[in-house]
Amino acid sequence: MLADHGYAGATIAAVATEAGVAPGLIHHHFKNKQELLDALRRELISGFRARVHAYDERGDPLLAYADGALKLDERADVTAARCWVGLLAEAVRSPALFRQLRTLIDAEISDIRRRSGGRLSDHDAGAVLAFIIGALVLGAFAPKKTAGFAAPGLRKLLDALAPPQNPRGARADGSSAQRR
Repeated sequence: MLADHGYAGATIAAVATEAGVAPGLIHHHFKNKQELLDALRRELISGFRARVHAYDERGDPLLAYADGALKLDERADVTAARCWVGLLAEAVRSPALFRQLRTLIDAEISDIRRRSGGRLSDHDAGAVLAFIIGALVLGAFAPKKTAGFAAPGLRKLLDALAPPQNPRGARADGSSAQRR
């Protein structure tokens, strides 16, 4: 409901109708809409972590993060992406949600930096996250015009900010990784 109708349209009654249950059942599990949003946020985080974990097996933790966030393949969850946009939009209005998402954003910047193996500064990791969030927002508003650009674009950004290193310190393209 949040993905399709925004925060205002994601009422307890609408969620219950969509789920095919009585509104009382939703109220039995959630005191209010805020608790429902909190559960959604936790579910979105869990789904994102699972996608990243599935890509982690390939070896590069930074690329796994990027692919988990934006790659359009069988693991992609377009509804989840639209829900993230809805949560971010609601956070502008809700101080409690703002604080929760601010804490999450800080943690994600740290995770991106950690996954880079020290190749990214906090500012560069923030730029990576800003690219991801911007791609989600743009994709929510213009999905047919933007489909497929984000993951390759993010890989280009990562190559520019944090070129892959081979064990001897040279870039993957063979040039020296040292700044001139």
